[in-house]
Amino acid sequence: MTALLRADDANETAAARDRERLQGVWNFVTGRRKAVLIVSGSRYTVTFGNGDVYEGTFEIDPTARPKAMDMVVHDGPEKHRGLTALCIYALDGPHLIWAPADPGVTRRPTAFPPTDSREPLCLVFRREKGRSTSEP
Repeated sequence: MTALLRADDANETAAARDRERLQGVWNFVTGRRKAVLIVSGSRYTVTFGNGDVYEGTFEIDPTARPKAMDMVVHDGPEKHRGLTALCIYALDGPHLIWAPADPGVTRRPTAFPPTDSREPLCLVFRREKGRSTSEP
């Protein structure tokens, strides 16, 4: 029982560390769709170059391989509202690699596709220097 509690503590510590590293403004580097991602606390906003904006909450599991992120769409295109996008992510220094399945799709990507892939989408972001956000 003690080993299970220690594993849970380690998982929570890893999640808190990654959640903190995700905070801030992430600018598009490469991928099929230009976007900006803003993370504040457990909330996110993704603004795509075509004007689509998705807002909602997220949970992460940094112990999954690859790391997993579930993003619930609270506001955005009507067809995606209330759905969850199952994503994978990796933090690499100032870069975030993010590959979401379409909201509502029940299978999470299992590996990062090439950034020009049509399915699933894969974007690389770089943290904006000198600007971050945090929950009040």
